[in-house]
Amino acid sequence: MRDNQPKHRQARRQQRKLERRRASRQGMSAILIICEGQETEPNYIEGLCESHRVNRAAVDLRRGDRATDPVSLVRKARQIFERDPTFDRVFVVCDGDGNVDDARKLAAQRLRSKDRSPLTVELIVSRPSIEFWLLLHFEYSSRPYRSAAEAIEALRGHLPIYDKSDRRIFEAVAPGLQQAIANTSRLTRELRAAGSASPDSDFAVLAEVLLAMRS
Repeated sequence: MRDNQPKHRQARRQQRKLERRRASRQGMSAILIICEGQETEPNYIEGLCESHRVNRAAVDLRRGDRATDPVSLVRKARQIFERDPTFDRVFVVCDGDGNVDDARKLAAQRLRSKDRSPLTVELIVSRPSIEFWLLLHFEYSSRPYRSAAEAIEALRGHLPIYDKSDRRIFEAVAPGLQQAIANTSRLTRELRAAGSASPDSDFAVLAEVLLAMRS
């Protein structure tokens, strides 16, 4: 079983590559997403794609596995792209409690796609954690949460049984998606005016990219 796993993964990735090429021929963008979280973030993204009928042939979603900090995640995303430069955009989803500044510097280093078009890795950061993005589906908040635990506590005011391993997490927050996008826009304006940087989330950027890929 263990010996067959690498071959199975390789076959699956080859299939994804063929599906992306078909999607590309149909004029669809292909994106790569690397998630720091092993459960919440990928479960949310998968739920969004399923709920809104996003063409999964054009979305390659991967967990960071042993890459657990922003710099390592960006490095992994770059390595995957360099081996397979068929993506139009590359995203790294992570919390804001790691070395985000160094990750941004590495992410800003240009890559070249198969057609020689330049691109960079796009960071999707939530401060202090992904739970703040989930909270924005229910309410607007600019409170400076000191930790992920505080954001989780606030989220459980709306989702008392919230669990990071919930495979149906998007379904639980789905009615508030557009509200979360609007709350993020408002928060960005207010943080900029106040000269502050937290709390915030870039997740609305990725959500809108995915919604634009509906089939």
